[in-house]
Amino acid sequence: MGAGSPRGCGLRTPSPNAFCGRHSATSSRASTSASSSWRAGSRPVTADFVPCTDADSEHFRTAIIATLGPASWEESQLERLIDAGATVFRLNFSHGDEASHARTLQRIRAVSKRLGVPIGVLGDLPGPKIRLTDVPQGGIELQTGGRVVFVRGLDRAEVGDDEIRLGCTIDNIVGDVQVGHRVLIDDGLVRLVARCLEGDRLVCEVEVPGRISSHKGVNLPDTDLDIEMPTDRDRRFASWAIEHGLDWVAMSFVRGADDVRSLDAHLRSCAGTEGRPIPIIAKMEVPQAIEQARLIVDEVDAVMVARGDLGVEMDLALVPSIQKHLLAVARDARIPCIVATQMLQSMVESPAPTRAEASDVANAIFDGADAVMLSGETAVGAWPVESVETMHRICRITESTMRSLSITTGGDLEAAASVDMGPLEALVDAAWTAALACDASCLVVPSRSGVHARHLSRNTFHLPVLSLADDARVVRRMLLLRGVTPVQVERMPDRASLVSVADGLVRQHGWAKDGETIVVVARDDEVDSGARIIVHRIGEGGF
Repeated sequence: MGAGSPRGCGLRTPSPNAFCGRHSATSSRASTSASSSWRAGSRPVTADFVPCTDADSEHFRTAIIATLGPASWEESQLERLIDAGATVFRLNFSHGDEASHARTLQRIRAVSKRLGVPIGVLGDLPGPKIRLTDVPQGGIELQTGGRVVFVRGLDRAEVGDDEIRLGCTIDNIVGDVQVGHRVLIDDGLVRLVARCLEGDRLVCEVEVPGRISSHKGVNLPDTDLDIEMPTDRDRRFASWAIEHGLDWVAMSFVRGADDVRSLDAHLRSCAGTEGRPIPIIAKMEVPQAIEQARLIVDEVDAVMVARGDLGVEMDLALVPSIQKHLLAVARDARIPCIVATQMLQSMVESPAPTRAEASDVANAIFDGADAVMLSGETAVGAWPVESVETMHRICRITESTMRSLSITTGGDLEAAASVDMGPLEALVDAAWTAALACDASCLVVPSRSGVHARHLSRNTFHLPVLSLADDARVVRRMLLLRGVTPVQVERMPDRASLVSVADGLVRQHGWAKDGETIVVVARDDEVDSGARIIVHRIGEGGF
């Protein structure tokens, strides 16, 4: 039996690539009646607040994703980040080439093996990010009312007598941007508006002044660019992700379900498989994606609330409401949701976050986020390890507080969608009901795909799930599931030994003591596609 601590599990025996079960015959939605009854009837009357500060005693887990960069990609730092609480590392393909990412991946796998701890790796595709081309050293100061012209094919900015000429990485900006459309530079710090089109020149006027420099991002919130998705660079890195065994790919600037289908077709073609070879995460960061959210989630394995570009493309005041909406959409689709961008932004330079940042992380957990993500804090910040330690502490204390006060996950999100009750939904609902009725310490379920653990993890009452898998890929991919701790085993236990194995693992993890109960969900080989729900008291004989 191998060591491990990932997340997920299923009772059937599909390929490990079926991890999230998004493209099988199984419905992607599960009943919420057990969790709803908990919400309605089991919450105690408000009592005095008792702070929960023992982070190590909490077994429910929200994943922490740490972006790697110059501040964190050496082996010594990777080890410290894992010790601090990071469970997934993000490779940002917007920066660096394949060779540099291969070196980083090799270090991650080496550290993971040395520590005996499974670590997931997420490859973040660059997408059609629009950036300025080269700008003279020192930058250019744009003044209010100034004339700025985007010129098709211009490689380096030019300063003229009465205008400043700029180039950008996507020539479609000249032609697709219409008069009156906004052109935002450097996350909206500099704002222009299009005034006219002159052949290969888009003439703009500066509305909000500021200094621009080479390769700053450009956002076009009013413009539908005619860009093929995924881009050529996306396809190159997606192929690399498959070749190097990454655990997820995140697709940037998803506009609709067709974009995801195109990436999926490319992945299948590269891998030569009928099924999806690697789970896809949709980054929700443009207005079109928000409008098409419920269609997009039917095509992906997880979503990310990418608040950086989202807060530029849309009114900043809308971002908190959009975050809650996307968390609800992901909940209804029974898929993980990641909350990202500037969660502890001040820790890029400061050893401690602001109070508002601490609340931001906690509120994402209150709303049911499966994972919270650090970007610049760990990639280029001065305090990468401290950032993970801080986020880990906030997560654990928030989780303990929710459990001790019986606060249900996502209590103020949109009402759950009503769904039809299929076999998987019935099984999950029955397991939840049994766990609540016997006050179980946790659920235990064997897994070869992650499907059942993903559904079981959607409970709103913070019941930890311990899952067993014999494939390291499944183990790493399940690290993204909230509340699930996966354990890699050399061989999946049969029905006769499952309860005793579950008893031993729960004891080993310190999740339950003698006399306390657990619920074991076991495949029933005597019934085609059937399963048994076993209520077991720790320390007593198996069934």
